[in-house]
Amino acid sequence: MRNLPTYESWMAINEGGWASTKTQGTPLTPKVIKAVVDLMNNISTEFGSHLREIGLPELDIMKPIGSGTWWKEDLENQPDKTYGDVDYMVAYPTLKLTSGKEREDEIASVKLYNRELLMFLEVDKFPGVDIEETRKASVDSSLKLILEIDIEGTPGWVQVDMVVTHKEYADWAVFRMTPIKNVKGFVLGNLYSSFGEVLDLSIQARGVRAKFDGEVMAPYSKRKGVEEKTLSQNIQTFMHDIARFFWQQANTGKPFTESDTLKNWRGMNPNNPKFEDLCAGINAVADTLSQLEEFGTTIKYKNRSQFIKAVIDRYEEKMMTTYNSSKFDKAQTPAAEAAIKKIRGFIDTYVPMAKKLLK
Repeated sequence: MRNLPTYESWMAINEGGWASTKTQGTPLTPKVIKAVVDLMNNISTEFGSHLREIGLPELDIMKPIGSGTWWKEDLENQPDKTYGDVDYMVAYPTLKLTSGKEREDEIASVKLYNRELLMFLEVDKFPGVDIEETRKASVDSSLKLILEIDIEGTPGWVQVDMVVTHKEYADWAVFRMTPIKNVKGFVLGNLYSSFGEVLDLSIQARGVRAKFDGEVMAPYSKRKGVEEKTLSQNIQTFMHDIARFFWQQANTGKPFTESDTLKNWRGMNPNNPKFEDLCAGINAVADTLSQLEEFGTTIKYKNRSQFIKAVIDRYEEKMMTTYNSSKFDKAQTPAAEAAIKKIRGFIDTYVPMAKKLLK
């Protein structure tokens, strides 16, 4: 199966808002994030009025995610802290714009709203938005707003990446994209995605999802002739739901019984996720699938050990792809070079940790 890109791995190699070199000189402190939030709230209010005037449902321009999740707390306790980038979760309405396929409607809706927002910002000459740089950095499916902010009399330029979700699964998306505190999002995100890919699932911003060819589960990488279904968008139960799903696929008539480790798994704290907790959840699902004798049947790996090794190998592959990314060559400032060093430090720490905890 192909190595699917994730939001976190993409952001790791686009560290610090490098779509525009204009923004590289602005340290992203909690005060900067506050100024961005104030400006984004203004954009949200004015654009919402515009959308009502033209008869479209409003966007929900939600909040900073990723490393900026805790900006309010940092403003009080770590005012000199700097972040790598500013990612902003935006929940888009899903309009009926295509033949009726959910994903096609989502994509078409995002493009429609993004085009409308760019036109609105340009026509209204919205203060604080460099529309020329914004258009250069953006495409219909992905907006990167280049904003001018003022911090205690000093102007600066900031890139804000609008991260797409849809209102139906916005709560899950915020949870899924909340990183370990003071650690870049790709560290935890790559583990979610590696676990999913080894099971031929997707565990991304739209929930835990699988693809089917008729009634038979298909590889998630397959695109033609398949239907995509949501298995879970429940923050509290998704690991349990994954184990139950594979039990249902086996259809052996054997009662579904969770391993003691899965019964006792405390779950992920959506406000303070831990790498150790996700590793424990993966181990617990593996214990349950082994207990239900799913390895070698509904799951291609012959046993639990092979499965866990596959998760570790996929995680290391993803992390090293980031470590060796050629896009780091774009760094032109000491701050950007320091950000690269920090990213590689996380990789040097968490790959060995995964090997230790996943067993």
